[in-house]
Amino acid sequence: MTLERIGLPGVGVSHLLTTRDGERLAVIVRPDGCRDLAIYDPADPDRVAGTVLLCADEAHLVADVLHTTVVLDHVGGPAPAAGDVGTGEALAVRLRVPAGSVCADRPLATSHGAEVVAVIRGARVLPHPGPSLTLRAGDVLLAVGSASALARLHDLMVAPC
Repeated sequence: MTLERIGLPGVGVSHLLTTRDGERLAVIVRPDGCRDLAIYDPADPDRVAGTVLLCADEAHLVADVLHTTVVLDHVGGPAPAAGDVGTGEALAVRLRVPAGSVCADRPLATSHGAEVVAVIRGARVLPHPGPSLTLRAGDVLLAVGSASALARLHDLMVAPC
């Protein structure tokens, strides 16, 4: 991917991205913190096909969603929970609690079906957190579970207040 930064006097700064497949998009950063996402027409890479305006908090949430779930490893684990279709293989993921998440400033929920095995808070690692641990924006959860349980946990993390 290539990135070209272009100053736009009176508007802000455009970050033009070109993927390895040649698709183009731009993020225009405005002085007020809002962002415009521009998607270029694949047939005419100089023509914008569509735009989306994001306020600062929305831009942060989109960034969190793009950066949230990273599959660390596949580990052998317990069979899936009742009603969960799976192979008995658990996934381990890393999820960040984004600013504005419904989970921030609340106790760690357990209804998602995944097991949170540790919380990373700044430079501290909190192993085996209990359900009463209050999560903070920026905490990183290390969780293990079936794909559907981890998807439920992910959806809970990125849901806005």
